Amino acid sequence: MSQVHMLQPDIHTLHGFFSRELEPALYIQSGDTVVYQTLDAAWGLEKRVAPDAPRTKFTERKPERQEKQFGHALLGPVHIQEAKPGRTLEIQINEIVPGSWGWTSAGGFPSDWNEKLGMTRAKEVTLDFELDAQTMTGRSQFGNFKYSVGLKPFMGIMGMPPKERGQHTTFVPRPYGGNLDCKELTAGSTLYLPIPVDGGLFSTGDGHAAQGDGEVSGPALECPMEKVCLTFHVRDDMPITMPRAKTNAGWLTLGFHEDLEEAMWMALNGMLDLMTELYSISRTEAYAYATLTVDLRVTQIVNTLKGVHALLPFGALR
Repeated sequence: MSQVHMLQPDIHTLHGFFSRELEPALYIQSGDTVVYQTLDAAWGLEKRVAPDAPRTKFTERKPERQEKQFGHALLGPVHIQEAKPGRTLEIQINEIVPGSWGWTSAGGFPSDWNEKLGMTRAKEVTLDFELDAQTMTGRSQFGNFKYSVGLKPFMGIMGMPPKERGQHTTFVPRPYGGNLDCKELTAGSTLYLPIPVDGGLFSTGDGHAAQGDGEVSGPALECPMEKVCLTFHVRDDMPITMPRAKTNAGWLTLGFHEDLEEAMWMALNGMLDLMTELYSISRTEAYAYATLTVDLRVTQIVNTLKGVHALLPFGALR
């Protein structure tokens, strides 16, 4: 019988890197559900009280969970008993409830995107938000002009470590997940990832209350999550080499590369593979239908490896 487990942020669950050598925070079976409570990506514990005030952060770490360089605050890893390389991990995203506060920022430091827009020497702007999970709206707190945005919460990072030993950065997306930053992965979606190591060792974090395609200034609306409910199944009937997902809008496939165009071709190639499976047609036939129905979208441009996702809306082929 499937079970429901809880994970909260503490010294036994938090870490800022992916590694196959990390001791699991939790052992589960295929079919089990895990309910997480997460910090924001920057390890924040509470909202700021004023624009120039520092944010209190979680700093206590077990030595074996201390990252060599800064990484997003992740919870896990979760060891799934039946997970083995060559199989696929299905992650059902049941519910995501944001916390009561969040923030975003722009400009003020050297980066590819800031340099392109002349923002490197500009003073960094940080916007703090109050979040309302009932109305799904966020309102900026400080300044002369306060604006509201609609919330569409999702987890920026869901993934597993590479098979290579050592610590691996949380900042890049990989075939096994990681910093995907795909705003389509909201509650009701299902993410599929190829499993790289025994047990999978799945971690999540980097909650986003809202984000546009591209995540253009670096952060999204970063926030802690009050509740993230995920159900895990190990699949041996869906061999994949890159992430794919079934979202509320349709099927999508993802591609990652330093070159945005190459990421686009990877995403499209994955979509043609998926369409041949869904409709029992040749890749050439899938390509012909794709030009009529498939949308290509920029997932994010700020994670070293840029992301593109191809979306096939439900009902596009009837």
